[in-house]
Amino acid sequence: MYIYIYDSFVNQKNYDKILARIETRITDLGLSGKIVRMGIMTSVHDVIDSEIKKGAYNIVAVGNNNILSQALNSIAKLSASGHNKNITLGFIPIGQKDNEVAATLGISQEENACNVLSARRIKTLDLGKVNDNYFLTTAKITTEGTKVEIDENYSIEINEDGEVMVINLPMIDSLAPENISSNAEDGKLELFINTKKIKKLLSRRPTHPNKSCFSFNTISISNSKHFLKLDECLKIETPVKISIAKEKINLIVGKDRCF
Repeated sequence: MYIYIYDSFVNQKNYDKILARIETRITDLGLSGKIVRMGIMTSVHDVIDSEIKKGAYNIVAVGNNNILSQALNSIAKLSASGHNKNITLGFIPIGQKDNEVAATLGISQEENACNVLSARRIKTLDLGKVNDNYFLTTAKITTEGTKVEIDENYSIEINEDGEVMVINLPMIDSLAPENISSNAEDGKLELFINTKKIKKLLSRRPTHPNKSCFSFNTISISNSKHFLKLDECLKIETPVKISIAKEKINLIVGKDRCF
């Protein structure tokens, strides 16, 4: 059974025609299911928890980065607490704004995303973990005032303007270098620091003399003034510890994905 979770912003009247087309396409493809419309006081986690307990195993987030992140976090947290780990997450992006993750996953807008659901190309992907939260693509923060401690061995403070990025799955149009090896299926995260003057060569280990990105086990990030941003939407206060999560996500992806 498919459970479609509509982000609150798609309840606006100007999305009525788009949703009607999507729902028609879903019906034509034989993918009909229960629609849950989120409101200001509704919890995505509670909805998913309730539906999984009723036997649902296909959750589809409908909206943008925000609803996808909430659904992903809910499924990962439920998996960590011993719930069914065979839940599949799908995504139907609505609108051009705040939908960068969809392009990375190879999922087209609106009705075309229904075709991706129907094809059911499922990838079991790694997740990054930030304290008690999860991310699929990147965790980013400004370099201004940021301190990074790597594997409890040494720390870095950056004085130049720029961005600290922890990468699980590289985003399309990301500032990360082209030679990054992280792909959300390799069981590791990579750290990258970008500044206006230079893409920092971070590693002080002799085994990584020429890399601007390198893998790590655990990173601690602290900044008293700025948030860490997960998957282009979820803002987390620091200090935080970041590592690869034990939990994974079963995600429906498109054939034109970037990994």
